Amino acid sequence: MSQFSLDFTQDSFDDALFIEALIEQRKVRSVDIALAKLLCDSQFCDVFYLILLVLKAEQNQHSCLLLDTIDWFNPFELNIEQLAHPIELTPFVDKDKALQALSCHQAVGHDKPIVLFKNQLYLARLANYEAFLAERFISMSQREINLDLGQLQALLNVYFPVQDDNVIDWQKVACAIAAASAFCVITGGPGTGKTTTVTKLLAILQSLYVKAPLNIKLVAPTGKAAARLSESIIGAKGRLALAPELADLIPEDAQTIHRLLGVIPHSNKYKHHDKNPLHVDLLIVDEASMVDLSLMSKLVAALPEGARLYLLGDKDQLASVDTGCILNDLCADLKLGQHPKYSSQRAHLLNDVCFGGVKKLSGVASQFQLQDMMAFLQQSHRFKSDSGIGQLASAVNNNDPNHLDWVIHQGFSELSLYGLSNESYVNMIERAAIAYSEYLRAIQAGESAQQIHKLFSGYQLLAAVREGPYGVNELNKRIEHKLAQQNLIRPYTRYYVGMPLMITQNDYQLKLFNGDIGIVLPDESGQLFATFIDEQGHLRSINPARLPSYDLVYVMTIHKSQGSEFAHTAMILPPIQRARQGVNRQLVYTGITRAKSHLELVCQPQVLRLAMEKTVGRSSGLRERLLKD
Repeated sequence: MSQFSLDFTQDSFDDALFIEALIEQRKVRSVDIALAKLLCDSQFCDVFYLILLVLKAEQNQHSCLLLDTIDWFNPFELNIEQLAHPIELTPFVDKDKALQALSCHQAVGHDKPIVLFKNQLYLARLANYEAFLAERFISMSQREINLDLGQLQALLNVYFPVQDDNVIDWQKVACAIAAASAFCVITGGPGTGKTTTVTKLLAILQSLYVKAPLNIKLVAPTGKAAARLSESIIGAKGRLALAPELADLIPEDAQTIHRLLGVIPHSNKYKHHDKNPLHVDLLIVDEASMVDLSLMSKLVAALPEGARLYLLGDKDQLASVDTGCILNDLCADLKLGQHPKYSSQRAHLLNDVCFGGVKKLSGVASQFQLQDMMAFLQQSHRFKSDSGIGQLASAVNNNDPNHLDWVIHQGFSELSLYGLSNESYVNMIERAAIAYSEYLRAIQAGESAQQIHKLFSGYQLLAAVREGPYGVNELNKRIEHKLAQQNLIRPYTRYYVGMPLMITQNDYQLKLFNGDIGIVLPDESGQLFATFIDEQGHLRSINPARLPSYDLVYVMTIHKSQGSEFAHTAMILPPIQRARQGVNRQLVYTGITRAKSHLELVCQPQVLRLAMEKTVGRSSGLRERLLKD
């Protein structure tokens, strides 16, 4: 007996009317319909609509369509109130027949445009990326590492002296796991010391392999994140007071993934790939949550046989802008306050080298094949117990309304919390104009481009949405107008002195990438150039007429702020009516944790609570591919 049926026959269904409704409500694109028709020989069958659902999922950055989660009564989530004509909400008559037709369709299968893996439906390209990454991660995790455990234990005790027998030093555990592994994931929230841990790890590794030092590369998804990684490594090296010969073996210059792979102009291909691999022994990827499925696949493919790969990042931040949620998939078992699930063999090793044989960790069976490669940093060193930013981030991330109420009423000096009203909105724009006046006055004073960029990056206003009075576009105009009223800028031409902009489209020839921030400045002759500071701190000046697509960036979306930190971060959330779509826990948590020393939050309290209760996920099969059969 069928598990699903409706009271109408297929003959009564109007495909043309249904597709018109899909397009009107922007559920699918015309190009999606054309592709589905091509794959189905122009037949409006069940598989045609399932392919449309796969394409819709991919547009929403899901790597696959989970067939178990389809609402068969309204699979495209049509809004009944917006329908011009009454129509059926589903093209499917029988769920079982639809799935059966899918499994034997000419366009579905191995080496076909559509791939069915267990109960997940993919575009072949995305299925191949997932399968490749799963195979390589597992392969690297199973590689034997020749290691002098006695020397490792001695080095761990040098860099992590025992301070409290009752507390587990998770940074020490992370270094032990990484040193003993060819693949490792180190995750933790803001201030948990990911880069400090990595710096100590690199000192340990180079000490272990002092006769043949490792060739180490540091990368991040954006230039801003790469520059921040470099700055953090330099700072950590200084605090460790390493011997000069050892310090010289620890790299400081991080670069973008694109730069490492070597962009080929006028192409989306790279110089380095499986046939021309990178020259590297160890690759460290910071802000791994931002790396999408495609880029991670190309990066891993370019690694030579025998290379190590360590991924760093905050598992609770927003996923990548493009398809995939790799770090979240890898860290799905990790829960704050709980020990990661290590095998008995791994737990025994860690107890020996980290705790002198004291049994602090116990082995736990798991189906996850990478369980022994996971390092979870759980103690924040940036945000102490009396830090308002850290407390607010914790309350939001843990969806703890009681903790949130406590934070709101504590009066933390580094938190400025405002309700949403006409007055607070106007005042926020005034404060933003005051903050930005500092870098603009530096331009008038003839300061260097590097100093101007540094001053600009000290403050950033973030918005959750793009459109409307609370969105990026309108707020940029209002702040620009306010600065013009104060005679700090003259925004009457396409480009003007002091104009801040963010690149929104990769330009491989100019080596400018989505998220790069520039400021328009005059040269000695008065000609205007868009100036950029690359991840090595070098100044680049480009004629603004040559720039790819860009946005004004007095205000940026929270999504675009990933990988960046600002001493003073301001964030505005839209009112409750607008916030029901698009505002969620990961978004707000990411915005809060961009702040280093001060956070200014403008929102309705109920919107903050709404965001805490709403978490978003992406459909993926990567995790399942990493489980034991």
